[in-house]
Amino acid sequence: MMKFKIHKATIYQDAFDKEIGTCITVYIENGILSIIQVDWGGITHEYSRDGEVESFLFFDLPNMKKLAGTLHVKGDEMLVKKIAEHFGRHKSFAKHEIQKYCDKREIMYKTHVYY
Repeated sequence: MMKFKIHKATIYQDAFDKEIGTCITVYIENGILSIIQVDWGGITHEYSRDGEVESFLFFDLPNMKKLAGTLHVKGDEMLVKKIAEHFGRHKSFAKHEIQKYCDKREIMYKTHVYY
């Protein structure tokens, strides 16, 4: 059985409240790149007002390679670090900036929103 290494980095963490605020994390596991935004929305960990709890962006392998190419990196670990560094500059707009970046470069992605 082949074991995959997980590469993970935080793009954005709510500076005011790390327990209940927004957090955007990027990680690669089993060859799939995921960028996940989690919004707790309240002290009791209830749904946020718009109902959105998690938003996912999944990139398949060809699109991961395309994304790595546009960021000028090689290797999973460096890709994760570069994504966190690049989109972390945009702070709370990171999710929007990731989508804009991928749309502009025609890198395909999927989003899933839970309600």
